[in-house]
Amino acid sequence: MRVIKYFFEEPTLLDFQESASESFLGVVSFNVTLAGAARHYRGYLAASDLESRTIGGSSLEDQAAAKILAQVIEGPGWYFSRGSGANESIKTQLLSSSDTILQALVTMPAESLLVTNFNPMGQELTALVNRSNEKNTFGAIVRLLDLGATIILPEPAHVGHDWSVFSSKPLSESFRMAAQEMAPEDCRCFVVPYGRAKGEHKFYFEQYDIELFKEFEI
Repeated sequence: MRVIKYFFEEPTLLDFQESASESFLGVVSFNVTLAGAARHYRGYLAASDLESRTIGGSSLEDQAAAKILAQVIEGPGWYFSRGSGANESIKTQLLSSSDTILQALVTMPAESLLVTNFNPMGQELTALVNRSNEKNTFGAIVRLLDLGATIILPEPAHVGHDWSVFSSKPLSESFRMAAQEMAPEDCRCFVVPYGRAKGEHKFYFEQYDIELFKEFEI
């Protein structure tokens, strides 16, 4: 049996300072020091296979978690990734089909992001990402959100990666609807307020007590 879970904070504070830490990874992504008005939304999508003991959103063989995410964020999207060399520039690609968006979500390297619901031309978006990349990635995220964008970042998991989701509007209900429509029969899906899931035991609840968040099951 597989478990897909979406933790959300709606709304949340994402007014990052210029010195914001770049270590916005895994569970700690919900523990960054924040300030300002709560005008943004964020979530964390993860998954696991209880039979194989594999933990990681992108690790599901049928890509069930990524398919739900692709349904929620729709498209098209601008995909940014950095090459393997230390001085490689950021590569930009417009993903206009659902298949290419799904493929990007499943294979995202550590230094990448996907931006959807963003109107300016690709070169304008590339300039914004490049200006903010070295010292203040989160400053770019906030500016994009204020322009109505939805942003996906990969987060390291035990196998593959999970996804952080930042948006200018709440998406938890969209995740519920997508999970109801698309989740396989042998999969249990949960949409859980992050305030109820603090701590490793609760974040990885399916490994300890699958019924812990029964009230939030789809």
